[in-house]
Amino acid sequence: MSEKLFEFSAPYEWEPVGTEAMDLFEEWRLAGRLGFLDLPGMDSLHRRTEELAGDLMDRCDILFVAGIGGSSLGLRAVLSACGENRRVRLIDSPDSALIAEEVRSAGARNPAICVITKSGGTAETLSIFMELRRLLGPEAPVVAITDPVKGSLRQLAAEKGWQTLPVPPNVGGRFSVLSPVGMFPAAFAGVDTGSILRGAEAVEADFNRNDRSSLAGRIAGAYLSRFSSHPVHVFMPYNDRLHQTALWFAQLWAESLGKAANLRGDTVNTGQTPLACRGPADQHSLVQIFMEGPLDKTVTVLTEGPMPSGKPQPGEFSHIPSMAYLQGRSPDELRLAEASATAEALTERGVPVSTITIPEVNGVVMGQLFMALETATVLTGLALGINPLDQPGVERGKVLTYRAMGREGH
Repeated sequence: MSEKLFEFSAPYEWEPVGTEAMDLFEEWRLAGRLGFLDLPGMDSLHRRTEELAGDLMDRCDILFVAGIGGSSLGLRAVLSACGENRRVRLIDSPDSALIAEEVRSAGARNPAICVITKSGGTAETLSIFMELRRLLGPEAPVVAITDPVKGSLRQLAAEKGWQTLPVPPNVGGRFSVLSPVGMFPAAFAGVDTGSILRGAEAVEADFNRNDRSSLAGRIAGAYLSRFSSHPVHVFMPYNDRLHQTALWFAQLWAESLGKAANLRGDTVNTGQTPLACRGPADQHSLVQIFMEGPLDKTVTVLTEGPMPSGKPQPGEFSHIPSMAYLQGRSPDELRLAEASATAEALTERGVPVSTITIPEVNGVVMGQLFMALETATVLTGLALGINPLDQPGVERGKVLTYRAMGREGH
């Protein structure tokens, strides 16, 4: 039985993704460049991931995860949406006070460490890992998630005899949430990772069947149509459990589509700045500039389907007009009414607003969101004539950091 997909609506004018971009997407897929598409079907890898998580759960009561960027944002989204379990403590900042407080507050008797870096040399991740190792001691089991064959972390794991899980070589960090990067710690936390993968698989199947008219294809077409004319893309979930998903999308969109050069090597300096927001909280701050500031933003409102509507009921606050109408109606009903009202108000102002409507927050939906937005991002990049898989702009900062810290060779 196939999973029902979430709904996407973009009531402004837009054109489907062009044939050239669709053909290039298929060419890249056949060449093995789009490894994230294969992740839902990698059954043996997922079995190994779940088995290792189950084995570690039997021996350890908490897992400290060291990672940053693509090695942390997707996992944060999963843990937040699917019921964050304090058995997993994710640390993605090289802040010694923060690390020490996480270790102290956890009070774990049998801790384990998971260190995640595909390259095996990410400075922040390794610094966090080394500090955790110092605080927790060498007896704490270590699981290393990294490149399957190369890198300093892979070498060290072999020397130390640590358990390892691979990041497939053709899967970039920001596309890796459905790999052991996200699924291993999530499984340790008790998340049903199989449901996430089923959701992702349903989106991929829909794309294979329906091409540019698929869910991911329609998202790409709508987003592409306002990419150049509106340089800011606001992603605004109306559920705090999905705010981390907005932050994950911000990295995906910015790092994939902010590029100096196109595929021919011409200077283009293209990009659309993503802005992760929280509804309804940001209605009381940022929506003011969305409504009355420059018309340079497109907005995606992420909300849940209609909930049963209550009716005002007599009660303690019936004599107060500003409260009487809320009696008998849940905070969720108010939140979803605000999502619809904000989208309508912005549309009236002339802001291009698209809406993602999910039935509820669960693993299947999270898998659908990950796969649909990843696929749409790659399609958008190829339609723009840029490489959505690399990130050359972050490398210079890394080199200068290595030099400042005295790394050999820099």
